[in-house]
Amino acid sequence: MNNVLRNNFSRIFRRLPSVIIMLAITLLSIFLAVYMTGAEQIRGHIALVTDNSAVKINSNDLSVEIMEQKPPMSQLISQKYDAIVTDQGNGQFDIETLRGSDFKDMLQLLLQNPQAKIPAQKSDRSVGVNIIGFLMVFLGTSVFFYFFPFADDKEQNQLLRIAASPLSFRRYLAAHFLFCLFSFVPSFGMLAVMKAVGWDIGFSLPQYAGLLLLLAMLGSTFALFLNTFIKKPDNANMFGNSILIVTSTLAGAFYSFSKSNAFLDNLIHILPQKQFLEFAINLQNGEEWQHLFPLIYIILFSAVMFGLAYRKLKHDYVERV
Repeated sequence: MNNVLRNNFSRIFRRLPSVIIMLAITLLSIFLAVYMTGAEQIRGHIALVTDNSAVKINSNDLSVEIMEQKPPMSQLISQKYDAIVTDQGNGQFDIETLRGSDFKDMLQLLLQNPQAKIPAQKSDRSVGVNIIGFLMVFLGTSVFFYFFPFADDKEQNQLLRIAASPLSFRRYLAAHFLFCLFSFVPSFGMLAVMKAVGWDIGFSLPQYAGLLLLLAMLGSTFALFLNTFIKKPDNANMFGNSILIVTSTLAGAFYSFSKSNAFLDNLIHILPQKQFLEFAINLQNGEEWQHLFPLIYIILFSAVMFGLAYRKLKHDYVERV
């Protein structure tokens, strides 16, 4: 294992410019998540459709854009607006939103009383959840980059030699997983520095360590799975990064939203990234042990991907020796 790790680190130096750029973007995402949470005072951006210029909604919780014509529904789907509110007169409003009944009830309250105090909800995202959401995307995609030694070994038919060597194939794979885990260390170090200088980063450092370990396990097994079943590393990287970006965005990595489409909502909940964020929110609320399903789901999802990949690798290489 030590030899594999040393070899991986020596190979990474050839790609040092790419490593620096990727590391800078990942660390910048942490600051962006903290900034966005600190600046996040608005609970909703709404389009108010009315022909009465006297109608005003002055709420610190809402960003209101008054217009005479109703905007297309596509602007709700693209999240330009969180709701379209149509003034029906006499203080009555028709609300169209994709963010669920809780948001609609809150909006109804603010329309009737713009200065009403809205209590914090368990589903509200703290700075910690926002940070881990951003890192889920950037660290998740970076795993494919740091898995390049395994992908190169497979493409260059080195796995047969490795399988025939005294090195255990399991230890060989474990070394690659450990190498990927090292790529998470700079982000954890940045969080530790921010915590030391007094920044609010949401979770404690041990909690971040656990979340990053869980994220590393999920990302590494996914990278192993795709690189095992897709012949060309470039194709695996492109396909994997595309899947991660799309599914992580749908899961709510950058923005927490709910759909009124039950089928789509259930489909999103199947995503491991969604379960990962659910676990982070439970951890934020101190209820992680009362709601263990997301944690179990992620572990089982990762175990299935690893099991399928390991079985194919063992069949293609170990059993051929």
